[in-house]
Amino acid sequence: MAFEYGAKKLNIRNPFRFEGMVRSVRGLIVLAIGVYLLLQIQSLLQTDKTSAWISLALGGLYVAGGLKALGGGLFQMMRFFVGRAAPASLAKNVAREAVNEAEPSLYDARSLHNMMMSKSNPTFVEPKTWFARAVHSIFPNLIVTPWPIRNMAQLVAMKLTKSLIAIAAYLVSSLVVYMVFAGTAGGGVGNTVLSLLMQAALFIYLAAVWVKLPNPLSRGNMTRLNSATSGGLALVVIGAIVIPVLFSQGWTMFWESARSGVRANLAEMVPQLAPMFHTGSLLVLAIVGGLVTVAIATIMVKARIGLVQINTNSSEMNNSWRFDLHPRQIFTTLRDLVLMERRQMELPNRMYLDKNNTGDANRDNEQFDGDMVVEIQPSVEEVAEPGSLRWTRIAGTILGQVLMLAGALLLWLGVERTMGHVAMMSAFVQNGVSQEVFNELFLIPAGGTVAIVFGALLLMGFGRSIARICHLFWSEIFFKSNLFDLHCEGTVMRTTHFRGADRHSASSEQDMFAFDATYFALATEAVSSTFAVSGQQNLEQPRYLLSLRGCDGFLNGVVGDLEDQFRRRNEEFRNEKRADQDERLDYIRREQEARRTGDMSAQGLVAPEARAALEESPLEGSADREKVARWEGESSE
Repeated sequence: MAFEYGAKKLNIRNPFRFEGMVRSVRGLIVLAIGVYLLLQIQSLLQTDKTSAWISLALGGLYVAGGLKALGGGLFQMMRFFVGRAAPASLAKNVAREAVNEAEPSLYDARSLHNMMMSKSNPTFVEPKTWFARAVHSIFPNLIVTPWPIRNMAQLVAMKLTKSLIAIAAYLVSSLVVYMVFAGTAGGGVGNTVLSLLMQAALFIYLAAVWVKLPNPLSRGNMTRLNSATSGGLALVVIGAIVIPVLFSQGWTMFWESARSGVRANLAEMVPQLAPMFHTGSLLVLAIVGGLVTVAIATIMVKARIGLVQINTNSSEMNNSWRFDLHPRQIFTTLRDLVLMERRQMELPNRMYLDKNNTGDANRDNEQFDGDMVVEIQPSVEEVAEPGSLRWTRIAGTILGQVLMLAGALLLWLGVERTMGHVAMMSAFVQNGVSQEVFNELFLIPAGGTVAIVFGALLLMGFGRSIARICHLFWSEIFFKSNLFDLHCEGTVMRTTHFRGADRHSASSEQDMFAFDATYFALATEAVSSTFAVSGQQNLEQPRYLLSLRGCDGFLNGVVGDLEDQFRRRNEEFRNEKRADQDERLDYIRREQEARRTGDMSAQGLVAPEARAALEESPLEGSADREKVARWEGESSE
């Protein structure tokens, strides 16, 4: 589970509690129905074994579905585990203390630098296909929403477009069929049959379009912006033209080849059996369900578009530095002192780029350069959402679960009616009845039962689609963080500082470095969002940069603290040099006094015998050994 133990929490709330509560209620009701059906098996086995087996199958199905819904709802209501490394990094984290991150990232260090440098946001990818452009023309600011919302909006728009084309084609085809069969032999029968066939085809097509909605929070929808192509629309147009023609030709061939007796029976039976299919009611249910789904998605998408104010600004600063320090101190001081003090909740900063060649800058007038891109630990940003988004999301969640529960109840009713039809069919087979009674007492009620089962499946499909759309808007969590980018390049100078006074006295040497550099710093306050899921990968999802705002105070503070550190360390080195110079001046004064008085040892100086011994014995050692150096006045700094 994505939970790194720590005493301090990130204070990220569980966004799924209400949704989980409503889902648990539905699961509990469905589970109770399943248990009730299973309890009926014992009594049914003694009277009707067929009904007992049907109750067993249906009860097992309801128990499994109820437990799944109840378990999922309770899981959403329970504790929302969030680790100390949440949320996911914007790019690959190259910091020393970075954990093994498996979350996909949409950016890299180069793209983050380009965003702050060019004042742009590559998250807002321009739509490519004409249909996607048409959707973004209706919702101009849809481009600034995260990719799962854009994919869902384009998918719903495509479903609506396909449905409108199919309905328009059905109306035109109905008019054409009516005109073709008007005044012909068997025209009334043909018109009724073809109307029923086209209604059934339209219903099946609309059900196939709307009932199945892919999971908006799948990994593919999070890491890829889908392109809505016109290939599906072309198939809809072709099918709307070809299917009615095929139906008409097929019926014409059948009617012409049928005998007169068959024609007479069809002319009598078709008007009686037309009501049994209930295609009109199912078609209205499919159209209403699609419109409700579109309305809920449209209201929430429109409200979400204005939720975050979109900016693409960044603060910038450029200047030159000249300090008596090694250039590596630029990046180590910035990373380990200045930016470390700006951590949030004592969490390590996200290091997206830490590259420099200052470690090899040890020769005179050698050039160096380096880059660093850092993000301060993101903190949760509470965004005030409009009432339309809040209440539509709540109503949609309730409606989705109610529709799925209503579908389950209708399916139960359909199964109960089916068992009654089976018993009636057995009685008809044993006793025999007329065709008219058989049609009225069996076929027409059986058609109603089939319509109930289709309606149940349709309601469950629409409820599932609406619940998935609402879940997308429940799961979005916003974060705020600071991004800092530094590019620095310059030259390094090395001088050798000799310690000592007399040319015959032992002294030490020390390499001193100074750098002359020019830097360019960028900083921005970023608003990002991610989509949580209830499970083991709760916040291990890609994060989307939505808004970049300039932060002059943060940038001035970071650069100001860095320069203060440079000045303090530079002052320490200068104090050491000043103390060494004072020591050498004191040595000169004592040497002059000793020469004037002729007493060298009284002043702590080297005696002539010791001086001769030093000149005769050469010294050997490492590069940093103590060595005898000729004093040539004040050493260079």
